[in-house]
Amino acid sequence: MRNIGINVSKNISFGTEEYISCLAKTGFNCIFTCGNDDDFVSFVRKKCLEYNLIYETLHAPFDGINRLWDKEKGKELIDILCHSVDLAADNGIGIVITHLSSKENCPPVTDAGLLNFDRLVNYAAKKNIKIAVENQRKLGNIATILEQYGKETNVGFCWDVGHEKCFARGREYMPLFGDRCIATHIHDNNMIYNCDEHLLPFDGQIDFRRTAELLKEHNYTGSLMLEIDLPGERTDKYMNFTLQQFVQKAYAAVNRLRIISEY
Repeated sequence: MRNIGINVSKNISFGTEEYISCLAKTGFNCIFTCGNDDDFVSFVRKKCLEYNLIYETLHAPFDGINRLWDKEKGKELIDILCHSVDLAADNGIGIVITHLSSKENCPPVTDAGLLNFDRLVNYAAKKNIKIAVENQRKLGNIATILEQYGKETNVGFCWDVGHEKCFARGREYMPLFGDRCIATHIHDNNMIYNCDEHLLPFDGQIDFRRTAELLKEHNYTGSLMLEIDLPGERTDKYMNFTLQQFVQKAYAAVNRLRIISEY
């Protein structure tokens, strides 16, 4: 069976260490975190070793990500993303996930931006880190990057199921990039454009049987990684749950997807 995981935050109302401990006891195999907080990443790494969890991916910062396509501002952004690579390499994390755009009116693909991104790819390759580009609203930048860096490189695709259903206006990404998928972000929403709710699977309107079909069709064998708005982090969702109730509900949801995607 494939691994199943979930995001970890230092702002979760239950407390980070208690949350990680409960994840391991409930049956989760792996986790990821967001951002370049050196101390927090180091702390989570130690807890993963303690509780026998895989620290699978690090989501790089995405504020100001549109600067990537600007010649000068992009250099500063790539420095931030390269620090994510350093953190990953220093803490046994194999994949750094990055956005390529933000919002509706993001810049077009530029030669300067491609040169900026190439610096990140080369830096990551030297440290044996893979870069996974995540779908947002735009198709062209992902298509360009994945065409420029083939399967033999350290660049792949992160399929964000929730983003697809609230940002892509019906487009499906796995038929396009399924052979390049090296990571997933699994979450639900009510399929309202620009309403990115980050609910647990089966709490919204996404057809996860279709999700399972696409995983099987494209022979994806990696982990199923939840990316949920955790209680106390950015939302009041699920605040009426105890730690054990929330983790058990999350596990049941992603395990249900695992089952229907494997049989």
